[in-house]
Amino acid sequence: MSRAGNSARWMTGVALCVACLSPQRGGAAQAPQASAVGTLHVSFLYMPPTSVEPTYHTAMWLEDMRGRLVQTLFVSQDLSAGEYKTPNICPDWVKQAHWEKAPKSDVDAVTAPTPNVGSADKVFNLAQFGVKPGTYQFKFQVHITDQYNVLHYGTVTVGPANAEVKLDVAVGPGKLAVTDQFVRDVQVQYVAPMR
Repeated sequence: MSRAGNSARWMTGVALCVACLSPQRGGAAQAPQASAVGTLHVSFLYMPPTSVEPTYHTAMWLEDMRGRLVQTLFVSQDLSAGEYKTPNICPDWVKQAHWEKAPKSDVDAVTAPTPNVGSADKVFNLAQFGVKPGTYQFKFQVHITDQYNVLHYGTVTVGPANAEVKLDVAVGPGKLAVTDQFVRDVQVQYVAPMR
C-alpha cells in the first residue's frame, strides 16, 4: 500500500477514536463540569472587651426562604461542644440546628475555634456543603453576654452572578447595659463559579 493510503487510514482511525471519546457519544474523555454554585465570603471585626466580657460564641448558617435550616456553615468550638444547651446563647441558630441530633461528621465539618478579637474572614465553598442554586437567608449570630446576642442577616442568591449581601441587624432577646458594638464591619459577598 502506498504512503498516501497508510496516512489516510491512520487519519481515519484517529478521527474514529476522537469521535468515540467525545462527550456527545458518551465516551470516557468528558470534560469535568464546573460547579453550579460558588463561594460565600464573610468578613467581620470582633471588638475588644470593655466593661462587658463577650463570649463571642458564633454560628453562621443558611435558611430557605420559609425559614428552615438548609446548612450550618460555621459553629465556634465552645458553642458546638455544649454551650448550645444554654438558653439564650445564639438562640436563632439553636432553634434551627437541633445540634444534639446532628451527625458527628456534620458537627466536625463546621466546628472551628472561636474567632479572635480583631478582623476575620471566612470563605465557604457552597458546593462542598451541597447547597444548590437558589435564594437563601444568610444568618450570622454572635452571643455577647447573658441574654444579649447580635444577629446579622440578609438574602443571598446563589447562582451565576456575584452579589453583595445587604445585611440587617437584630439584637436581643435581652438588653445590653453599654452601647458598645462588639461585632462590626460585617460584610458578606457571594462569588459565582468561574466559567
